[in-house]
Parts: sequence; structure tokens; C-alpha cells
Amino acid sequence: MQISWRRLGYLGFMIPFAAWGLACVLFGHNNFKAIRIAFLLAAAAVWLLGTKLNGDETDADGKAPHLTFGLPMQWGGLLASTAGFVLTLL
Repeated sequence: MQISWRRLGYLGFMIPFAAWGLACVLFGHNNFKAIRIAFLLAAAAVWLLGTKLNGDETDADGKAPHLTFGLPMQWGGLLASTAGFVLTLL
């Protein structure tokens, strides 16, 4: 998988990474509970932002205008946040 985006789709993976970084700085890098909460909040934020930005419109190729990992931004952000959440459980 390669990191790819279209238009504002980069926010789909930058918001979860920023939330992870803030949780580590504010609560410590060993506080997995805070990191999990940060990933859940990031997933909600990306979902809301992605559904608002994409709405019902499509580009000329029939895809959503804001893509993350080739998926609509809200799904790509959910994927990144879920992956981070699962990694804190290992």
C-alpha cells in the first residue's frame, strides 16, 4: 500500500497521526488508553470532515473529490485510525 491522496484527502491520515502525536506528548508515550481515545476521536473527526467535504459530489472520473489511499476520505481516515487503535492493543 502506498500513501496517496487527492485534494484534501491527506487529512485522512494526517489527523490520526497528529492526534497520536498530541496524545503521546501530553499524556506520555506509554499511556495506551489516551492513545486509543485519541485515535477514536480522530476517526470521528475524519469521518465528519470527509462526509462534509465529499458530500454527494463526484469528480469527472466518478470518484469522490477527496481521496485517501484511493478511498473516499472518510473511509481512509477510518482505516488509518482503526489500524492505529489495533496496534495499541498488541
